[in-house]
Amino acid sequence: MSDRARIIFWRLAILAVLLGSWEWLTGIKAISQTPGLYWLDPFFVSRPSVIARRFAYLASGQVRLTIWAMALSTVQSTLWGFAVGVSTGFAAGLVLGRNDRLSRVFEPYIVAFNSLPRIALVPLITMIFGFGVLAKIVLAWTIVFFIVFFNTFQGARSVDPDLIHSARFLGANDRQIMSTVVVPSALAWTFASLTPSISFALIGVVVGEFLGGESGGGLGYLIIQSLGTLNAADMMVALLALGVIGIVMALGIKQVEQRLLRWRPEYRKGA
Repeated sequence: MSDRARIIFWRLAILAVLLGSWEWLTGIKAISQTPGLYWLDPFFVSRPSVIARRFAYLASGQVRLTIWAMALSTVQSTLWGFAVGVSTGFAAGLVLGRNDRLSRVFEPYIVAFNSLPRIALVPLITMIFGFGVLAKIVLAWTIVFFIVFFNTFQGARSVDPDLIHSARFLGANDRQIMSTVVVPSALAWTFASLTPSISFALIGVVVGEFLGGESGGGLGYLIIQSLGTLNAADMMVALLALGVIGIVMALGIKQVEQRLLRWRPEYRKGA
């Protein structure tokens, strides 16, 4: 058995043990005089078998808003907010990272805005952009932008001066140095921030869906609706779906990173 197969086997084994323990503990009465007390109370955490049935129901055509439609709404808003945040954060980080005077001018404004808790911006964002998709994208952007910006900024400043001098010695102009030396070096720092960025973008979108209600759609709406009806099964369906979405997005970023940074030693070795 290969090393990759062993890893997959142990992952599936751990998942099976967790689900089996969850199902068993929510069906076993606790040793107590209190009636209705379980080791794990299914009222709060539901049961895997019940969650599976609720998922099948929410995925069917018997509901007006299926789990697929809600997941698609959440994913689309997350990807848009992530794409806009990464592109603007990367561009701003490169510009300010290579221009010391400009970075000193904008430093207090960047620090001040980044110090604001993002949750405090939610009411303002919803007042300006409403409860729809645009508000969720803007909220995700406010989170992703600064994560990518600070990493790119540091990466642009950490470029080896010997590489720049060597490029100039070979006749490269400023534009060529930027595209062949500075950008590839900064990309390594930028990609280090993308995995947490996509997770935080997903968090921002879900928070926006908490306030948006059905007009915002998405899995956040399902969580809030489940809270209002004390339906733990539907809430766990939404939470597990968010976990799967986060894993898939992180794996996608990893694949893109391996392709764009294939010149780095660790990726050449892996290939």
